[in-house]
Amino acid sequence: MVLEKASASNGLAGTGMSSTEESNCSSTPASDFSLKGQYKHVQSPARMVEHEDFLTRPDILDEGEIEAEERRRRIKVSQYIQFRRDIREPLSEMLGSALLIIIGDGAVAQALLSNYQMGNEITINLCFGFGLTMGYLTAIAGGAAGHLNPAITLTNCIFRGFPWWKLPIYVLAQVVGCGVGAACVFGIYRNAITAYDGGQRQVTGPLRTAGIYCTYPVSFLDLPGRAMQEFFATIVLVFFVNAVACQSSPRLPYKLPLEWNLVRGLVLGLSLYGIGASLGWQTGYAINPARDFGPRLVSYMAGYGREVFTTAGYYFWIPIVMPCVGAITGQLLFDFIVYEGEHDNFVTNPVVAVKRLKENVVGSKKRPETDIEMRGY
Repeated sequence: MVLEKASASNGLAGTGMSSTEESNCSSTPASDFSLKGQYKHVQSPARMVEHEDFLTRPDILDEGEIEAEERRRRIKVSQYIQFRRDIREPLSEMLGSALLIIIGDGAVAQALLSNYQMGNEITINLCFGFGLTMGYLTAIAGGAAGHLNPAITLTNCIFRGFPWWKLPIYVLAQVVGCGVGAACVFGIYRNAITAYDGGQRQVTGPLRTAGIYCTYPVSFLDLPGRAMQEFFATIVLVFFVNAVACQSSPRLPYKLPLEWNLVRGLVLGLSLYGIGASLGWQTGYAINPARDFGPRLVSYMAGYGREVFTTAGYYFWIPIVMPCVGAITGQLLFDFIVYEGEHDNFVTNPVVAVKRLKENVVGSKKRPETDIEMRGY
């Protein structure tokens, strides 16, 4: 016993601790010491629940930091919402244009590649009309105007007060949308096209398939005839579009509600079918610069080469220029003969038209979106 006490005293002397300190240490669990000999503070579970703070829970932030983090999160969400709203209109116009080409050019591909066993001119015209209907309804559902046609957008800017700053945005969306639609058709029918032409992409000849994407004139039609065909067909299109749009004019004894967009879309699709069935043979009735130019670019990239632009005496510019000229001419004629709507222009009231042009171009006054009446292909 004496030896044991002596050894214990020697041990305490070596550590510099008294017997009282030793008794206190002996009551502390060994688990409270880390491997490096540092003291580890432990609280009971009940105490931790009652007094959680940044010491016991370092992952908990104070109220100020929580509020700041919440503000940052809300700003990110609001920025995303605003970004989606900003791109919703042009993307809806692009999607509507893509649907027009997917249904229309898809019908051409199916008829041609099956040697007209799975389609003909009637189904092609019907599908272009149905594609217009669904493209129009899709575009307006996303808040777009549903023009699907740069020529119609241009006439809206000139005669109906559509904002000029939106013109390049809409034209770009329409061209890209039609190109995307043509690319989808090429991807779907690529194997069938290869089986049809043997992998030799041809613009002219007995196995030509470039006509799936864009329009080409018949060989006997001269340059003035080609230009007049597109010019006149676009005038008829503008008459149809205005006839449908003006049915909601408050100056009429009857009024078709704007909510009847389904009826509008169906009538516009039927109108396009009528144009294709009566005026579509000689040039393919492009009557839409985006419908022709976007798919033509895709066909160039798909392996058809420069011939898509040079064939038929560089015909490619006619479906771009003449629909715009025809649309403006048709709008002038319609407004002079028929129009009695809410939007005065150079034909109905030149003084008011000049004032509105200054407002739109200079930007002194932005017209409300609900003030835009004319819609269509």
